[in-house]
Amino acid sequence: MEANAMEETQLQINERKPTPGKMVHKRGHWARKAEYFLAVGGNIVGLGNIWRFPYLCYKNGGGVFLVPYLFFLVTCGVPLFLLETSLGQYTRKSGLTCWRKICPLFEGIGSASLIIIGYFNFTYIIILAWAFFYLFYSFSKELPWSSCNNTWNTGTQGLCPKHIHLVHAENM
Repeated sequence: MEANAMEETQLQINERKPTPGKMVHKRGHWARKAEYFLAVGGNIVGLGNIWRFPYLCYKNGGGVFLVPYLFFLVTCGVPLFLLETSLGQYTRKSGLTCWRKICPLFEGIGSASLIIIGYFNFTYIIILAWAFFYLFYSFSKELPWSSCNNTWNTGTQGLCPKHIHLVHAENM
């Protein structure tokens, strides 16, 4: 009986009651578990892993590379992912502020993760800019990379082949 009374008071303490001056925002919920897992999987894998993984396999021994990769994925990657998602659910805070609620000493972890995300976003923007550059220039009549008379390759005239057989727009 005493345990039930303690649970009820604990539940009352943990419940959030809206203050009269603040607007209460309803939190969104996933309709199905599959939506959640697909959204999280898309964030974990990302474009960087798709681009880098074949290169890393090739440089580090092919199939032999998969053994330590899968080992560290299971022993480090999955537990850190579960820690981060459960910490966010427990504290109902963002990745930047959830560490402060657990231990104020760990507040720098959230700031460091934000800086790392900003750095990776900067590098992905540069890669996307290259992709858009080549996309837009591929619609021109003469492709800039079909000749060696450009500002970026003036010192490499000896490296350019004499007979370049490329498909031009007028031949299509």
